[in-house]
Amino acid sequence: MKDRAYFEIRLESLGGLGANLCGKMLGELGVKYLGLNGAAFSSYGSEKRGSPVSSFIRWCDGDEEILINSPVREPDILGVFQENILKKYPWPDILKMPQKMVINTQKNGEALKAAYPWLSGYIYYLDGISIAMQTKSRMNMIMLGAMMKVLEDEDIVREQNSESRDFLACAKKLIEETVGKKYPDLLEVNLNGFMAGYTGVCRLHRTVGGTEKIPSACQEKLVWGYENAPIGGVNPLAGSMASNDLSPSRSGYMPLFDETKCIHCGLCDSTCPDMVFQFKRGIYKDKEQMMNRGLDYHYCKGCLRCVAVCPVNALVAGVEAEHPEPRWFVTDKDLVASNIHWTQKASDGWITGESFMSERRNDGGVR
Repeated sequence: MKDRAYFEIRLESLGGLGANLCGKMLGELGVKYLGLNGAAFSSYGSEKRGSPVSSFIRWCDGDEEILINSPVREPDILGVFQENILKKYPWPDILKMPQKMVINTQKNGEALKAAYPWLSGYIYYLDGISIAMQTKSRMNMIMLGAMMKVLEDEDIVREQNSESRDFLACAKKLIEETVGKKYPDLLEVNLNGFMAGYTGVCRLHRTVGGTEKIPSACQEKLVWGYENAPIGGVNPLAGSMASNDLSPSRSGYMPLFDETKCIHCGLCDSTCPDMVFQFKRGIYKDKEQMMNRGLDYHYCKGCLRCVAVCPVNALVAGVEAEHPEPRWFVTDKDLVASNIHWTQKASDGWITGESFMSERRNDGGVR
């Protein structure tokens, strides 16, 4: 197998992209078709579109046992379902750069190297969004196909995959058992998406960094612990959305604001779950009232509810890549996140169910 007890895979995603199911299928692939022992589980907060999701998969030889159930912190392969997640890398609980990464991105290899110079090892990338639109499939099937292409070269797969066993056929059969039984009408499009992901992934070799440990300066450091927190102090980690950058939760689309069409009715503000719209007093139709000035995209997660509710099309859906610095970006002056101490907990800073386990509690909570 290898020098470690387990072969480990980690998927980083957002709610709604299907990483939980993809992780379960990877776990079943090892157990049902490769003769391995396997375990797969996910970590996520509220079950809603855009919230961070991590999926963990472990394999070991069939005659061994998996004796741990903690999150994967040194993955052999890291799958990233949404490129925006890379903007928050390195995550506090990943201790070592993976040898292989699979990234869903609309960038080519050169653009990836320029945007993320810290990438190392083998980088496999594909435009999953375009493939999903062309095949009318879901992102998890496309990423599953890309992961299969990467896994074919792994020793643990080659050793368990005899000449009589077609690795690709095993994956297709797994999709038939998992998706076909529950959604038979969607089996063909999911198989098409899987094959498109398998054939569409490209490889970029990066030698910088290798699998060296992430520098300690990038690891989370708690300023306060129970021994040195001031009496009567406020817990800076407790539930305040002011410190959270929700922009990585957007799945490629963002609301675009046309102030010339806006009638300042406030419906967008009423429906927005994160209060991103900024108003200030002004004159509209010769009357003094609160005027919509634009959005604070720091808190916008791209749910597009405002687009659906706007009665005059002053808000429309747009491709985020085409608007890197929107002119209607209005910062909420009362919530300046850069001045608030916070500790990142997941792909986009949200506090998840695994937060307690990742806290540094040595020496009274102070590192």
